[in-house]
Amino acid sequence: MTGWGKDAIISVVMKKKKFIIIVLVVLVTGLGVGYFIWASQRANYYLNVSRETSDKQEEILDLEKSVALHPRTENIIPLADLYISINRNDLAERIMVGRGEVQILNKLGNLYLDENKTIDAENAFTKAENKTSNPDSLKGLVLVELKKGDRGVAEDYLRQLTQLDSDSANCYASFVYLNDFKKSENDFEEAKECNLYGLDKYFKEYKAGQNPLFLKLEAANEYYANNYLALALSDTLALRRENSRYRDAYILAAKIYEKLGDQKNADDQKQKAFQIDPTKF
Repeated sequence: MTGWGKDAIISVVMKKKKFIIIVLVVLVTGLGVGYFIWASQRANYYLNVSRETSDKQEEILDLEKSVALHPRTENIIPLADLYISINRNDLAERIMVGRGEVQILNKLGNLYLDENKTIDAENAFTKAENKTSNPDSLKGLVLVELKKGDRGVAEDYLRQLTQLDSDSANCYASFVYLNDFKKSENDFEEAKECNLYGLDKYFKEYKAGQNPLFLKLEAANEYYANNYLALALSDTLALRRENSRYRDAYILAAKIYEKLGDQKNADDQKQKAFQIDPTKF
C-alpha cells in the first residue's frame, strides 16, 4: 500500500472518530438538557403540592423532593423555615450552606445569629451585602455588631440602612439605643412598624417618666434576655459606674457573667450585692 493510500485511510478513520465524538456530545448534551427540564418541572410540581397541604410532615417531604430534584431559592427557603420550626436547625443549615443567593445567605445569617454564631453570621451577611446592597443584610450586620457589643460599628451599618429603608433603620435604631430611653422611644415612634424582639410590648410597659437608672437597667435586661451579652454587660457596668450602690445592677452583672461561663466574676458581683443590702438574700 502506498503512503498516499495510508494517509487516505487515516483521514477517513479520523473523520469517523470526530463524527462519533460529535454525535456522542450532542447525545449527552441532549440527555442533560432533557433531564434538567424534567427535573425542573418535577421540582415545580412538588413545590406546588407542598403549598396545598396542611400537614407539616407532608409539606416537608414534598419540599425535600423538590430540593433534591432542583435546589433553588423558591424551595430552599420554605424548607429551611420548616426545618427551623421543628427545631432542626442542622438540616436548615445543611441545605443553605454553599449557596450564593442573597436571600439564602441572609436566611443563613439569621440562623447563625439565633444560635449565637456571631462570626458565621457576619460572614453570611457580608457575602450577601457584597453581592448587592440590601436592607436585610444591613439589618443582620447591625445585630451582629450588637452581639459583639460594638454600638459604634452598628451605627455605621444603621446609616447605610437609612439610605435603603428608613423605616427599618428607625426600628433597629430603637434597639441599638435602648440604653438611652428617650432616643430609643423617639426612633421607635418614627418607625411605621416595629416588633423587633417585642419592642412594641417593651414601650407599652416602660415610660420616659420612670426612674432613669431603672430604665437603663431594664434595657440591659432586654439585651441579656435576647443573648446580647457583651452589650448587656457593658451597659450594666456603665450603670454601676453611675451609681456604685445600685444593688440590682450587680445582680444583673452576676447573671450575665454566669451565662458567659465566668463564675468567679459572677460570685464577686453577688458578694457586692450582698454587701449593699444583705436583707434581700
